[in-house]
Amino acid sequence: MARHAKRLIAGPWIYLSMAVALGIVAASVGEVQAHKAITSKYDYNKDVYPLLRDHCGQCHVTGGPAPMTLLTYKDAVAWAEAVRDELSTERMPPWPIDPEGPAVKGVHSINAKDIDTIVTWASGGTPHGDTNIVLPTTTFTSQWKLGAPDLKVEMDAPHTVAPGTLDETCDFTLPTGLTETKWVKAVDLMPGLATLARDAIISIENGPVLALWQPGGDPIVAPSGAAFKLPAGAKLHLQIHYKKHFDAEQDATTDKSTIGLYFTDPPVSGRELQSLAIEGPAAADAMRRLDASLSGAARIVAVRPLLDQPYLSVTVAAVSPSGARVPLLTLRNARPQWFRRYWLQEPVEVAAGSKIEVTATPLPPNADEPKTQKRFEFQVALDYVPQ
Repeated sequence: MARHAKRLIAGPWIYLSMAVALGIVAASVGEVQAHKAITSKYDYNKDVYPLLRDHCGQCHVTGGPAPMTLLTYKDAVAWAEAVRDELSTERMPPWPIDPEGPAVKGVHSINAKDIDTIVTWASGGTPHGDTNIVLPTTTFTSQWKLGAPDLKVEMDAPHTVAPGTLDETCDFTLPTGLTETKWVKAVDLMPGLATLARDAIISIENGPVLALWQPGGDPIVAPSGAAFKLPAGAKLHLQIHYKKHFDAEQDATTDKSTIGLYFTDPPVSGRELQSLAIEGPAAADAMRRLDASLSGAARIVAVRPLLDQPYLSVTVAAVSPSGARVPLLTLRNARPQWFRRYWLQEPVEVAAGSKIEVTATPLPPNADEPKTQKRFEFQVALDYVPQ
């Protein structure tokens, strides 16, 4: 297994954030309640816990990918102000799809009523509620969300992130051992250590991107007639971003992840999924407009943005040779650390010579936004089946 690691050095803002966070956690429930009047009509046990469980519980659970659980009252109340701020600024949950734009699969949004309930509770004294209600003890459980894969491809050796290293991005080459061509309809990742694996890009070596993986996301099956061709003897390229929880920075942490591949019958057309990448020079604070043309007719099934900075909005549209404009994707308040492949709810048929237009407006320079490590140059890729 070939590997290459890039170590990212945490900036001062990270440590300041940690200090603030640890200060919040250090406050006891009694201290919180002693200094805040109870004004919320919602309480944790009856109203807030079910929402946190359903919207946040895939990550914010004991042993899970996030650095804190929100599924006990003691933990949730310690993080109440942070939860309120993340919801109010739309940084959490990480779902930047504009509800007024084109529909995509795998929705992970939270509605305004549920946000109001949690924010009202967090701002209104964080009442516990009926303590006779016994909430279940919940811990993180790794599972294949689409069931057992047709092929599991495991890292052939564990990888250890050294003490003192907070972030590390590593590249691995994994042989599939296939002796015949297969067609891939979906891909998932099973981290060896859920608290360490932050995100991953899975591709065929020197070939297409099979999946953009992040914890809490659901793998999506490609629509009928769309699949990736995986040749005999192919190798997979796994780029995995490790990020320790703030209290484990000085620990040596080890991961051995497994890629799960789900196969399908060869498409009737015999055509494999292809990609068109649209990218351009950096423009730190200015709106950027990019475009590219499709040489032939195509059925567009997904859009994959990789961002270099936070954006107020990102729009992607197809423009036919006659000038007809079809929106493909609209993002708002999109952050670079949360990326995914957005499968269109309904594939879009476009004629030969159609142009794909991308418009991206960065957040203003004075926006109250935590700094993030730049990992990618700006790129928007389309996944399509030639027609």
